[in-house]
Amino acid sequence: MTVYSVSEIADKINGMARELAPDLLPNGQYNHNRTRWHFSGIADTGKSHSAYVELAGTKQGKWFDYGNAAAGEDKGDMLDLLRLKLGLADARAAVEEAKIRLGIVDDWKPGKPALLPPEERTRRAREAQERAERREDEAAAERAKAAKRAKSLYLGGVRIAGTPAEEYLKGRSLFCEEWPGVLRFRDKVWYQDEHRKMEVPAMLAAVYLASGEQVATHRTYLHRNPEMAWIKLQVPKPKKVLGKMWGGFIPISKGSSGKSMRDMPAGEPVYVTEGIEDALVVRMMMPDARIISAISLGNIGAIRLPAAARRLVIVADRDSKLKAQEQLERSIAQQQARGLDVRMVMPPEEHDGEAVKDMNDWLVAWLNSRARQRKGAA
Repeated sequence: MTVYSVSEIADKINGMARELAPDLLPNGQYNHNRTRWHFSGIADTGKSHSAYVELAGTKQGKWFDYGNAAAGEDKGDMLDLLRLKLGLADARAAVEEAKIRLGIVDDWKPGKPALLPPEERTRRAREAQERAERREDEAAAERAKAAKRAKSLYLGGVRIAGTPAEEYLKGRSLFCEEWPGVLRFRDKVWYQDEHRKMEVPAMLAAVYLASGEQVATHRTYLHRNPEMAWIKLQVPKPKKVLGKMWGGFIPISKGSSGKSMRDMPAGEPVYVTEGIEDALVVRMMMPDARIISAISLGNIGAIRLPAAARRLVIVADRDSKLKAQEQLERSIAQQQARGLDVRMVMPPEEHDGEAVKDMNDWLVAWLNSRARQRKGAA
């Protein structure tokens, strides 16, 4: 009777992602080209689409949650999804469930070694290595293709001075004598979701690794409101990333040295925010600081800074959700594990009676307070 290894079972059950994802996560939905199943995290409330399962390609069966996922619920494969959604005791139980769904019957029992002839073990090991190499080659090709598309989109943009992107930022109370060169604007960028496909204006930002390689392009889709002010496009996801952004960042300020991250002076602190707007606030307050945007809270922990970096200062949002706090703690722990001195700062809960969530909120509240004071003194 055939005996399958755990990795072989994992490969087979990942291949069933297209059938399993809607079954396990019934409140989710396909993306526009049906290559991903979007869902709202393991709880599957249907209230958001912060997570997705890859239904095709080299990552078929892998899933990621870029929202405020709890520890152990932010990524995995179909075995992990079976375990979490069905409340199974452990990974072994998930393997047994996968075998049932795959129709695999063997004589393996817990504690009983699978007795395979040496030549069979050698053959399977060779095939597993070949599969791994093939997947890595395919993944590298996918990354290169995505990066090429992202670069092409970005290079077609212009600097934001005098464009709707600048008007959008000014509408967020952000002002600069000279905007970061990493920000660009295009008047026609494709936006697509399950309901619509259209070309709209967008602010663009290049996403780099510390080596200087551009891996993605961040898009903030824009439109004019009835008052003719430029704001974010009124869709569920007005901000998207083209390319593989994980571990990348948007360089908002190179600091007083003006050098790239790759050539940064030893010991220079690096300030990181989630969003571009918050990073621009920090730049207004600290024009000589090195500042980057990580795009998402989870990605803060994935960024690998060069050896010259010694201190990372996380400028965090004030988010009271437990999942967000856990994600922040994980990102701090990941960077500390790389030997960095990690500090954290965040805005106050309120300013002069106005609730504050992030640095941009704080800036707006401060400006509103100043305006009220001037009006009262007049």
